[in-house]
Amino acid sequence: MNATAISRAMAHRTPLISFVGKRSIPQNLDHTPRAHPQAPTKELPVSFAEYRKNASQHGPLASQRPSIVAAAGEYFDRNQLPRKFWRMTISKEEMEIIESGGAAAWA
Repeated sequence: MNATAISRAMAHRTPLISFVGKRSIPQNLDHTPRAHPQAPTKELPVSFAEYRKNASQHGPLASQRPSIVAAAGEYFDRNQLPRKFWRMTISKEEMEIIESGGAAAWA
């Protein structure tokens, strides 16, 4: 099939979807801000700073979060553990072997 036949076939194509009525923007939309129907207080906050004072997202926000201290025997980072639990360092030769899939070891 050549390009001319395809373009002729596409010229008479009508879309399968049709829209009923003329496109128009409704004039009676109310754009005034208001609280969401499921909001707990049913009113808008006065300012964003006021909202941040009382807002929580899976717990308190950063300014309200208390400092966390690890209990005895608990650690937040692997490097706080004894050295035998640290990540092993990899040499450049080992990295080359890993990246080449082992082929560099036999070359």
